[in-house]
Amino acid sequence: MEESNLILFFGRFHPLIVHLPIGFLMIAALMEVAERLGWLSNVRPAIIFSLLLGVASAVAASVLGYMLGTSGDYAPDMLDAHMWAGIITTVVAAAALLLKTRWVDFTKVQTQLYLGLLAVMMIAMSATGHLGGNMTHGSDYLTKYAPFIPKPVDPLARPKVTDIQQAQIFGDVVHPIIRDRCMSCHSSEKQKGKLSFSSIEEYLKGGESGDLIVAGDASASELFRRISLPAGHDDIMPPEGKEPLTEEQQLLIKFWIDGAGGSFDTLISQVEVPEEVMTAASHYLGLSGDGEQMLALDSIAPKDLEQLRLMGFEVRELAAGSYALDVTLPAGTANPSDIMRYLDALDKVREHVIWLAMDDSGLSDEYLVHFAGYPNLRSLKLSNNAITDAGIKQLSGLPVLEKLNLYGTGVTVSSMDHLRRLPALQVVYVWQTGIDEEAIHEWHSEHEKPRLVAGS
Repeated sequence: MEESNLILFFGRFHPLIVHLPIGFLMIAALMEVAERLGWLSNVRPAIIFSLLLGVASAVAASVLGYMLGTSGDYAPDMLDAHMWAGIITTVVAAAALLLKTRWVDFTKVQTQLYLGLLAVMMIAMSATGHLGGNMTHGSDYLTKYAPFIPKPVDPLARPKVTDIQQAQIFGDVVHPIIRDRCMSCHSSEKQKGKLSFSSIEEYLKGGESGDLIVAGDASASELFRRISLPAGHDDIMPPEGKEPLTEEQQLLIKFWIDGAGGSFDTLISQVEVPEEVMTAASHYLGLSGDGEQMLALDSIAPKDLEQLRLMGFEVRELAAGSYALDVTLPAGTANPSDIMRYLDALDKVREHVIWLAMDDSGLSDEYLVHFAGYPNLRSLKLSNNAITDAGIKQLSGLPVLEKLNLYGTGVTVSSMDHLRRLPALQVVYVWQTGIDEEAIHEWHSEHEKPRLVAGS
C-alpha cells in the first residue's frame, strides 16, 4: 500500500513537468527552421541544448505519466494511446538529438533523415498532447464549440421539456447538472475514483468511496455528501479550483435522492414536490410552474457581464441562452464604503437578474431601494447585512419576488406588513432576527403567506 501511494505521489507531478518537453522540443524545431531560412545563424549549440533538455524532460514526463496511469482513473484504451504517442515522441527526439550531435556537415540523406525526424517529432508531440487533453477534459474538449462539427450525443440526453409537470427529475434536472459540473472528471474516458456518470449502470455502480446513491437518504449518499461539504474541505466535489454546485443545484439533487428515491424515471408530476424544489426546478429548466417559458429577455452586453465578474460577482445563466441570471456577490468581496459601485454595475443588468445573493456585503437600509427596480427578481438573499424595518419599506415594486432571506439582520415583525404586499412572496427566512418563534407562530395563525422560516 505504501509503495502504491508513493508511486501515485510522484505520478501527480506529471502535469507539472509535461509542458517542459513541449516547449524545449518546439523551440529546437523552430530554431532549426529559422537557421535554414537565414533568419538565425550559429544556433547549432542552442538547438542541441534544447533537444537535450527536451529529451530529458520527455523521459521524466513519460515515467511520471506511467506512474499516474496506475491510479486506474483513466480509460485503458486512451491511456495506452497517450502513453505510446509520448514514447514515440521521446524516441524520435532522442534520434534527432543523436544525429544533430554526431554530424556537423550533413549529407543530403542525413539532412533529410534529420528533418524528417523533427517533423515526426512535432506530429507525435501534438498527438500526445491532444490525447492527454482528451483524457483530462474529455474527447470533445477541443471541438466542443467548433462550428459545423457534430457534437457527441449524451446517451442520457432527453428531448427539451416544455411542461414542468412532465419533467423527469433525473433525466431533465439532475443528470444535466452532473454532466455540466462533474463529467469532466467522471466519464467513460476519465474515471476519477473509479466513478463515471456516463450511463445509468455507471450511476448504480458508483465508485470506490462508498454508496453513491442511497435511495431515500441523501445524507448517506456519497454523491450528495461530496457536493455539500464546506468549501475548502479535502473531499469536496468539484474540487477546489472548479465552480462548486449552487445551493439550488444541491437542493435538486438532494430532493431526487430523498423525495424521488433516486429513481431514474420518475416525473415531477408523480411525486409530492415542495414549493422550494418546484421553484428551483422551474428556474433551472427555464419554465414556469404552468409550463410556459419563464422569460423572454433581450441579450446582455458582454462588457456588462465582464465588469461584474471582474468586480468579484459570480454570474451564471439559469438556462443556456435564456439571459436569465443567477448573481452572487461572495461575502467580503465588496468594500462597504464602495458598495454603490457594485450596485451601479449590477443595475446595468437589472432586468436579467432572477436570483440575487448579496449576503454580508455591507448593505444598509438606504441601498435597498436599488432592488425595488428589479422586475424579474424572484430570489433575494440579504443575510448578515445592517438592514432594519426602515430598509424593508424600500422593497416595493417586486412583482415576482418569491423568496427573501433576511437571516442575521435587524428586521422585526413590523416588516411583515410591508412584505405581505408583495404579491408573489412565498417564504421569508428570519433566523437570528428580531422575529422570534412566538411572533412567527402568531403571524402564521393570521396569515397564510408569506411563510416565515426560522432557519437559513
